[in-house]
Amino acid sequence: MIDFRYHLVSLVSVFLALAVGIVLGAGPLKEPIGESLQSQVDALRADRDDLRVKIDAASGNIDKQNDFVTAAAPELIGDSLKNEDVSIIGAPQSDPEQVEEVTNRIKEAGGKIGGDVSFVDGTLALTDAADFLSTLRDLVPSLPADDSTALRAALVIALTGEASMLEGGQSRDAAEKKSSDIFDAFVDAGRLRTDTDHKPTSLFVVIDNENSTLADETEPSPEASDDKGNRTLITDFINSLTSESKSVVVAGDAGSAQNGLVSVLRTEKSRASTVDGLGLGAGAVITVRALAAGEAGIHGHYGFSDDAEEIMPGKD
Repeated sequence: MIDFRYHLVSLVSVFLALAVGIVLGAGPLKEPIGESLQSQVDALRADRDDLRVKIDAASGNIDKQNDFVTAAAPELIGDSLKNEDVSIIGAPQSDPEQVEEVTNRIKEAGGKIGGDVSFVDGTLALTDAADFLSTLRDLVPSLPADDSTALRAALVIALTGEASMLEGGQSRDAAEKKSSDIFDAFVDAGRLRTDTDHKPTSLFVVIDNENSTLADETEPSPEASDDKGNRTLITDFINSLTSESKSVVVAGDAGSAQNGLVSVLRTEKSRASTVDGLGLGAGAVITVRALAAGEAGIHGHYGFSDDAEEIMPGKD
């Protein structure tokens, strides 16, 4: 058992240490400690002020570039999409104003909206997909054996009317003739939302934003052993779509460029072009330019973020 004297000694030691600290802090160590702390505070303030100046300068440059591109929009986009049908695919939480902005610029460039659809959170998921897959395989018996690949292939056929990922011959031709039925199956199953009639196109704009779930890291469904996480499903779909299309542009705002689908596709070196800057006047203009450039075989990453290759593709 510990004697009371040990407790007494411990308490005395603590109070002595406190007393010594107070004496030293108020005496010989007062000035060095105070000067050191003040120096650190001054340095942090200087760093903060310097960073603020740099941020203001960068923001000013972006504003000027945005204003220039917006003002020059008629000359920059011209009739670059004249008589072309373009499909717009929105993320589950895409901003309606951004969708409308891109739509208007496409029309200004002479293009027509062939389709306007939106993903839902489970568009390509295998969870509760058994009956849906059965419907798709009844429509297209030659879909790939892997369920996840089959869903992706069916959606690509529905949107593009092309089925070159399937084996050639009659099975491919039959699948392409079923594109409208496949599209309706996705809509009826609640895996796509749309207010437009079905019309396959070869030009696509996928609109992402900071509220989107398309780039989320999700775990594969435990109910389906061959299921994949959401990010992999979407990026695989985008890459498949580029194989069947003339041009695919994934456009998003600053949030998408930092943490969303635009960022993911740039990191993974996707074959799709990407644009950041939606929400700024220039974003939709750059998207139209990128779409037209892709049709000409030029693909890249455009916008104002640090990982963009240039603001917009050069004019032919």
